[in-house]
Amino acid sequence: MSKIAGRQAVKKNSGDGKSRQDRPAKAQPRTHQLRSATTATAAPKKFLIQLRVVDNEYGVSEETFSRMMDELSLNQTELVHKALRNLAKEILPAYEMDNGPLNDKQHAAIRAMSGFGDLDPDDFESPLLK
Repeated sequence: MSKIAGRQAVKKNSGDGKSRQDRPAKAQPRTHQLRSATTATAAPKKFLIQLRVVDNEYGVSEETFSRMMDELSLNQTELVHKALRNLAKEILPAYEMDNGPLNDKQHAAIRAMSGFGDLDPDDFESPLLK
């Protein structure tokens, strides 16, 4: 094997005794990109849902599903999306986790910047501060 421009190359033999020109090895595909990213041309994923025989904590029966579709005037897909959207609002945080509560130094800095220290203690009795 020989080196070409710092890359390893493989010498190929054409089978007729003549060797072909050395070629650089192919670069490996990049795999660090998000695989779940969708583009405008990608079709959304589809899945099937199996209804329960009876209603329980993790599913609904066909009767309940039909009653909800009628009540909300939605088709099956719209009803599933509405249910999943409501569940997502309920369990997923609406914001990223922060660093927790402020410490005393941070509270002091906020008080200093706000002008809170300029208030007279009698002002705390004002209805505007309650």
